[in-house]
Amino acid sequence: MTVASHEEASLHRIDLSPLLAEGGGAVAQIPPFDVAATLGEEEFSGGATLQAGRTNRGVRIWGPVIGQQTGLCARCLEPVTASISTSLDEEAVDERHREGEALRIGVGNCVDVGRLAIEALDLARHLVLRCEPPCPERCGACGGNHPPTECPQHEGDPRLAGLAALLPPEGDVDSEIG
Repeated sequence: MTVASHEEASLHRIDLSPLLAEGGGAVAQIPPFDVAATLGEEEFSGGATLQAGRTNRGVRIWGPVIGQQTGLCARCLEPVTASISTSLDEEAVDERHREGEALRIGVGNCVDVGRLAIEALDLARHLVLRCEPPCPERCGACGGNHPPTECPQHEGDPRLAGLAALLPPEGDVDSEIG
């Protein structure tokens, strides 16, 4: 299998013609490749070592995809990188076997395995990135890099002043409310 053309090399389009010419059960290695993409405000990068096998409907592509997700920590808003490890297992089918949203073999018997690898990393992504080891939480009132209880702008919502009057004085643990 070969990369389709120089312009498409960054997309990692693989020409499956040699494998499609083989009989059922033939397997070929896809040369290892790296991928990178920006999805929203997060960056994904990684590498894949895939294999492709001939099926009666087209080609099955499988193998590990290992990468990193880079974005901002949800607590301290500092840049953070997290590792992602997943596996890819897709079948690309001939047009005559296509049903619904199945992946189809494209023009020139090509499949973009780079796009498949990025989709696999995106599906295995961390929904909330956090620092390791855990970082201190930023203040919700002012956004400062200190705990919310130590905020210099710590003023309650004026609409809740009536409820605040019912609270015991700070430090008075055993007193009754009310």
